[in-house]
Amino acid sequence: MIKLQIILPMYFPHILVISMAAYFGAIEKAPFTAIMLLTEMIGTVQQVLPMIIVTFVAYYILDILGGKPIYEALRLQMNYHKNIDK
Repeated sequence: MIKLQIILPMYFPHILVISMAAYFGAIEKAPFTAIMLLTEMIGTVQQVLPMIIVTFVAYYILDILGGKPIYEALRLQMNYHKNIDK
């Protein structure tokens, strides 16, 4: 998108950080954790408001689509509850 000049190169780091927060917040179903983690990683609060908006949008889209948190889905896939009884 940068090569096509749709996005200016100076906005790329911001888009990257916000996208990371949205992805982590959606797959973990933990939007506050994702926001706090990424805010600590980047060391500034300049992008907190866009990060909050995008993370909650991603969270609600996954919720509407019926997605499960990744670790719960992996646990069910591995039949973890059956292995505990043995």
